[in-house]
Amino acid sequence: MNKQTRWTDRGCFASLPPAILVLGFALLQLGGCASHPAQSNGSTSATPSTGSAEADKNAQIRLELAEGYYQRGQAEVALSEVGKALDQAPDYVPAYTMQALIQMSLGQNPQAEQSFRKALSIAPNNADALHNYGWFLCTNRRYAESFTMFQRALAVPGYRYPERTDLAYGVCQYRDGDLAGAEKTLRAGFALDPANPALSTNLALVLYRQNKFKDALFYIQRVNSGKYASAQSLWVGVLIARRSGDALDASSWTTQLEQRFPDSREAIAVQQGRFDDPSLLPR
Repeated sequence: MNKQTRWTDRGCFASLPPAILVLGFALLQLGGCASHPAQSNGSTSATPSTGSAEADKNAQIRLELAEGYYQRGQAEVALSEVGKALDQAPDYVPAYTMQALIQMSLGQNPQAEQSFRKALSIAPNNADALHNYGWFLCTNRRYAESFTMFQRALAVPGYRYPERTDLAYGVCQYRDGDLAGAEKTLRAGFALDPANPALSTNLALVLYRQNKFKDALFYIQRVNSGKYASAQSLWVGVLIARRSGDALDASSWTTQLEQRFPDSREAIAVQQGRFDDPSLLPR
């Protein structure tokens, strides 16, 4: 799996094709990143062999087709291709994980959970399945269960993407009201991937919520001074700069927000002076 992280103007978005990113992070909505189910590659995925290299290869081809259909908005066709992959290799864990992600995007939560559980019954230490199941549980406000899944993923020997799980884990701690825990987890992710704007933005927001304005300013500056600045990151930057007394950044980010994203709700809020509007930040 390519470790290169893709981004959108809405924020995070994953270490895989955007289609399989059913978790819209949208920065300030504080979503986690869903991950494409990795292929069998040793301890990282802990995916057992189906016993047939040809069957695995054929299943992988079907999964690639499924991704293509999903990217074109053909989720049902994508699910059909995943089904064909499982016909080729019934114990192919990446297929169950992808199936679950697509089902999540369709709002088929019972089916998605069944798919996640099937994947983990075959490979209990598959870090990708653990990560994505953790995010599924988080989006359904089953926070304690989600934390367990994230912790298990992070404990998998050789796991290649701990920063991705730190992001999702920290976001879910924030949603559960544990700001101190979220700060600690997001800082751990930032230490591993300081160039990740999703980690910097979420960490800045968590610090802002704790009235640590100077510290928050450091992290949001990293995002808003680069190419990944969004309407949401600029809005957060404006709020932080105003509270930290940084008039220069507050003015600069306000101008960028109004010029680059004039129709965004954040730009409209700036124009109306609604800097205390709670609806513009997640609870």
